[in-house]
Amino acid sequence: MEYCIFSKHLQTMEAEELGKTLAKLGVDGVDLTVREGGHIQPAQVKNELPRFQEVLAKQGVKISMLTTSIVEIDEQARSIVETAAKSKIRYIKLGYWSYKGFGHYEEQAKEVKKALAQLEPLFRDNGVKAGFHNHSGMDMGLNANHVLRLIEDCDPEVIGVYYDAGHSTIEGSGSGWMMDLDLAKERIFMIAVKDMAWFRLGTPDEDKKGWMRKMVPLEAGLTDWPKFIDCLKQMKFDGPISFHSEYQGSHSWKDLTPEEIVGQTARDLNYFRALMEE
Repeated sequence: MEYCIFSKHLQTMEAEELGKTLAKLGVDGVDLTVREGGHIQPAQVKNELPRFQEVLAKQGVKISMLTTSIVEIDEQARSIVETAAKSKIRYIKLGYWSYKGFGHYEEQAKEVKKALAQLEPLFRDNGVKAGFHNHSGMDMGLNANHVLRLIEDCDPEVIGVYYDAGHSTIEGSGSGWMMDLDLAKERIFMIAVKDMAWFRLGTPDEDKKGWMRKMVPLEAGLTDWPKFIDCLKQMKFDGPISFHSEYQGSHSWKDLTPEEIVGQTARDLNYFRALMEE
């Protein structure tokens, strides 16, 4: 397996600074955003991805995978996948299909399956694996079991699961995440590492009610990392593991600066590595 860092929350760093930062963290590579507002704009991928890769390589950092917004077959999708293949990048995260609400699921599932069937030849012909991310909340594929249903007709060597332990725990609570992992283990291409906890909105005496999930350090969240890592070892997983340091804005337990994010990422990595070595 190889460790990489999701680049979304290091967005202010250009290629050289990003490479130096990741090299200091001691990871193998980067999970690079190639989408609107990302490190590379999709329209510029043919020129920018090889350039970015060359700059990172000088720091001993590879591009382990790409995070994209691909949800349909179009020229943008072709350009990203073909450029990734030429750059020997073998893993791409797909985009998201938002759930429209109760009564729409079956219709939407058919639409997602149709889109995946159209995308599959593009990935197969280029030797690139597409990962469908399980994302909690109002997204199709909110857990790995849902993802498996949506990709059931796809070639298992081409379109698989991008398993997210944090999102799985939020939706799967005590044991659901483990059953999902067990069900999906033969179809998992990539793994995302992040953690979350529930925070109450306001107090019982205030008008604000309900709860909100927020990103927290690995040691502070709901995910049972020792048990999860034990499962990984049993699986003999050997793909990219992407660390998501989503510690900015209102969805984080604290709004950290880029420098603080790097520091917290180092602590998350040390915690995960220590468990892996047990």
